[in-house]
Amino acid sequence: MSNSKSLIFGYSAFSYMMLAVLASGCGGASAPSNKEGAKPDAGKKEAAKQDGKVKSAKDVKVAFVSNNPAEFWTIAEAGARKAEQETGATVVFKRPQDASASTQKQIIEDLMTQGVNAISVSVISPENQTSFIDEIAARIPVLCVDNDAVKSKRKCYLGTANLQAGRSVGELVKEVMPQGGKIAIFVGQLDPINAQERRQGVLDVLEGLAESKGLRESPNGKKYGNYELIGTYTDNTDKNKAKDNAADVLAKNQNEENLCMIGLWAYNPPAILAAVKDSKRIGKVKIVGFDEDDNTLEAIKVGEIHGTVVQQPFEFGYQSVKLMVELVTKPEGVKIPANGIMDVAHKVIKKDNVEAFHTDLKKLMNK
Repeated sequence: MSNSKSLIFGYSAFSYMMLAVLASGCGGASAPSNKEGAKPDAGKKEAAKQDGKVKSAKDVKVAFVSNNPAEFWTIAEAGARKAEQETGATVVFKRPQDASASTQKQIIEDLMTQGVNAISVSVISPENQTSFIDEIAARIPVLCVDNDAVKSKRKCYLGTANLQAGRSVGELVKEVMPQGGKIAIFVGQLDPINAQERRQGVLDVLEGLAESKGLRESPNGKKYGNYELIGTYTDNTDKNKAKDNAADVLAKNQNEENLCMIGLWAYNPPAILAAVKDSKRIGKVKIVGFDEDDNTLEAIKVGEIHGTVVQQPFEFGYQSVKLMVELVTKPEGVKIPANGIMDVAHKVIKKDNVEAFHTDLKKLMNK
């Protein structure tokens, strides 16, 4: 991203583009009845339905279910609340506190009993949850956001192209450690497709591949070009565990002069940074991140983290709510791309553009 392009401009341009897509085209999903699973006292929204169709946006209740409780989702919720204000629909935003597929499933089942008309979900374990997603999709529109369940019957995936975002992370690694060396990758879980694809994109770039064509066998302990992957460390979204993982890698590589630690979920770069500070190796160990955690951005400003690849979680929330409302109220006007993917572009943030990005992000969040 160039310095002249502000975050807010990017968000606005993307919003207008996506709304144009929603307004065009013909055909699409039929309006769901959603009578199944609704409580008798589900409120005015159920009473306002006639012949299984919702009359207007103000009669609509939609839900967004994240994959964990991370602060990243606060930005997404801000976008969802903006869309709630603009459409007049009711938005329920939920975060599984333990980041487990079983908790996510229970949340969605509870939402169904509340009479929601559509759901967006960042799927925790696609392989294990696809059949459940299909059950819900048979009753109401379902969107996958941030993390996809590719084989499910969801309406579409809205979010980052994670293979390409991972490649951008790989380019940052090459910038900060061009001579090669050892790398360690840190992420919450490896079941989600977004984690797998980001990791793959990183390794593809380091190996010198001109493009990433999908997931492939990429084991730990192997050299990818001039970079040795010493391990991929998961923490199940436990920030303390994330820091412990980083500290363990530092302890086992005390004499390594060329070491780059890569955090692929929002809280991972700050956890890595804390461990590096404790070991008194700031400036010696290289750090590359993902997402726009405030601590990550502040560390980029002072040179403690080389850079990060950011998504647009505000748009995740905003565009998914807009799309869900359209799918419920005007399904005949919704046109989903043929590949089922609505891409939200990622951006690379480094010291030369972090200040402007962070300022715009604060404005967006009303901070």
